[in-house]
Amino acid sequence: MNYRLELLDEDTFENLTNTICQKILGMGVVYFASGKDGGKDGKFTGTAQNYPDQINPWSGQFIIQAKHTMNPIASCSDPDFRSVIIKKEVPKIKKLKDEDAIDCYLVFTNRKYTGIVGEQIVDEIKIKTGVKNVAIIGVETINDGFLNSNKNIIKQYKLNEYSIPFDFSDEEIKEIIIAFKSQLPKIEDSLKKEIEEKKFRFDHLEKKLKNEKNKLGKEYYEDVILSKSLMDFEKIQQFLNDPKNIDLKDYYFDITYELDSMITLKRDDFGPFEEVFTFIYKSVCDGCQQLKGSKRHVWTFLHYMYFECSIGKK
Repeated sequence: MNYRLELLDEDTFENLTNTICQKILGMGVVYFASGKDGGKDGKFTGTAQNYPDQINPWSGQFIIQAKHTMNPIASCSDPDFRSVIIKKEVPKIKKLKDEDAIDCYLVFTNRKYTGIVGEQIVDEIKIKTGVKNVAIIGVETINDGFLNSNKNIIKQYKLNEYSIPFDFSDEEIKEIIIAFKSQLPKIEDSLKKEIEEKKFRFDHLEKKLKNEKNKLGKEYYEDVILSKSLMDFEKIQQFLNDPKNIDLKDYYFDITYELDSMITLKRDDFGPFEEVFTFIYKSVCDGCQQLKGSKRHVWTFLHYMYFECSIGKK
């Protein structure tokens, strides 16, 4: 389960960070109140119980910092993290090092941790501060490494209220949509509207039963899927059947299988099926600059997947 940590306020995220540190370092973690903390939100002195692991734990004077953002797609690769946030903290950490008051520096952030840039930032901190043990712990590690294995923390901070119902390979959908838009002018729309409608003529009773099983509203189905998306389904078929798009077609089948499995598993987290469409759409599109001018195609592909019974109950 991934948790919407961007919905927490800064103080709560700081407390969450220190609570996690009590689990991995020890109960001796000291919390600092909000304000001028001199470069620290928490502190621990001693040998870590389980960080980075039980075999080779770090020891000494730990300084803990929490760096929270309200941006759900923020990354450690973003310029503001490296050139503003970290740059601002480096002199404080160096001062602590000069005072012999730090041996280990842990930065917790609800940003995505990107390997290459993340490691560059860690190395930069080590060089500029003289601290040898430095780690930036991103949202992936917080979720998978700490929260999902500590139900008490989840309960304490009511994190289930901020959970993401399911995760999926949204990058594959983006690649398909971007390619579809680029090829759209070249896709031969050889069938006239009446022929296209004939090809996609369907058993109304069968679709009505499918919609009832999936709790898809009649108004949404008729006013959105049939009125706005159906006309482009032939273009999607031509796109997927083009031999040059064989890899994208494989991506399409992979993602429909993945989405259908996750929808089946997490269906009870949503109300009408329209909410499932909206959740997937927002997960794919929010903050994605590459999809500017193409977001409507995400809706069309999702409706096509549903119409072709690739997702949802048949």
